[in-house]
Amino acid sequence: MAKKATVGKVRASLRTIEAGGLRAELVRTRRRSVSLQLLPDLGLLLRAPVNASDEYLRDFLQRREDWVRKHRARLEALRAEDPGPIWSAGGEVPFLGRKLLLDVKDGSRRSARLDTEGIAVVVPDPADSRAVRAAVERLYAREAAKRFPPLLDACLERAAPHRLPRPELRLRAMRSRWGSCDPVKKIVTLNTRLLRFRPEIIEYVIMHELSHLRHRGHDARFYAFLERLCPEWKSMRRQLAGVFLD
Repeated sequence: MAKKATVGKVRASLRTIEAGGLRAELVRTRRRSVSLQLLPDLGLLLRAPVNASDEYLRDFLQRREDWVRKHRARLEALRAEDPGPIWSAGGEVPFLGRKLLLDVKDGSRRSARLDTEGIAVVVPDPADSRAVRAAVERLYAREAAKRFPPLLDACLERAAPHRLPRPELRLRAMRSRWGSCDPVKKIVTLNTRLLRFRPEIIEYVIMHELSHLRHRGHDARFYAFLERLCPEWKSMRRQLAGVFLD
């Protein structure tokens, strides 16, 4: 039987670093490589090993200035075409690949639930988009806790010939990634906001993280293994690439 999923909080970054006209949040962890990620707000997140020097990291950031400017321009264009969910009455929000209408009413008890028409939300001030979003995000978390463990089971069953260990599943709302894997502790963490996508996309993210149980980094061996687990992974990744988490 699968372990019950738990919901946690996002860990804050430790500091910032600047170079080449760019500024990035910096998080040092027990990792082997440096990675740069463009965040939904078009900010930058630099993940680095604990022992990486500031000089090396500034050089790393500066050498990626052209890449950052190119992808910022692309994401700005995507955002202009699709600004994302509208957190107000009559707005549409994604749920398992569908667009559901928000029915927002006033009330003292904050809640959100699925109904036959869409998502029914109750908040003290229906014009407060942040409160509406918070209620819907809690709905995402509840539904993820119910729906993600069976999807993990299905992925493990398809990957059975490769004898992957069963990881502990954790869930949390994340602003910079769709999932993560700790191959040492055998923990897979999924973003509850994946509830926006149809199940096949969620399963791709699960397969991606399961692949890290065999290969820690994103090298050729990793992608060859992911290809065996999820032959459509390139198409799935493209569908996630232009989506904003905020």
